[in-house]
Amino acid sequence: MASEPRVLNLPEMKALSHPLRAQLLNELATHGPATATTLAERVRESSGSTSYHLRQLEKHGFIEEVDGRGNGRERWWRRTPATLHSGGSDGPQSPAALAAARLVASGSNDHAEQMIREFIARDERSLGPWRDAATLSTIVMRLTPAELQELTEATLELMTAFRRRRDPDADEPDTGRVFVRFAAVPVLDDDTEGSR
Repeated sequence: MASEPRVLNLPEMKALSHPLRAQLLNELATHGPATATTLAERVRESSGSTSYHLRQLEKHGFIEEVDGRGNGRERWWRRTPATLHSGGSDGPQSPAALAAARLVASGSNDHAEQMIREFIARDERSLGPWRDAATLSTIVMRLTPAELQELTEATLELMTAFRRRRDPDADEPDTGRVFVRFAAVPVLDDDTEGSR
């Protein structure tokens, strides 16, 4: 069974709505453990700035220091293993919370789009066996809200089972980091508030 998602409260959503913090969290999730200096180079910021924002992410439990790595001067960070969720209708509903949730979702979507653009731009020969293993698929179907929730839960459960097969930070032969994007949303017509 998939682990329960971490439902964010308002202070956590506000912390993640900062664009640089969201970018740092996405970098750690996508590329694995890194130092503030390495992340500063990737995101084109000063290491002082990345250090500050990494401490803010740690304060809210989004990242943690990697034990046994580093030399006291350079701290290694990794994303804590948790699926983050704004809580939907069960989460905070204040205007500030809804605005923060939109910013967090927008940042997450921007990162996902960037990952897909990078994949598409790659020379097909450089992808090797990953070329045939990867897919960009779209399926449009007609579902009830309950069926959409069932589909979402089953898909997330399957992805979580695959993620648990190995340590995401272990460098095992024939493995590589894989970005998976699952999106299932209703298609809303311009003249309706819900799906038909």
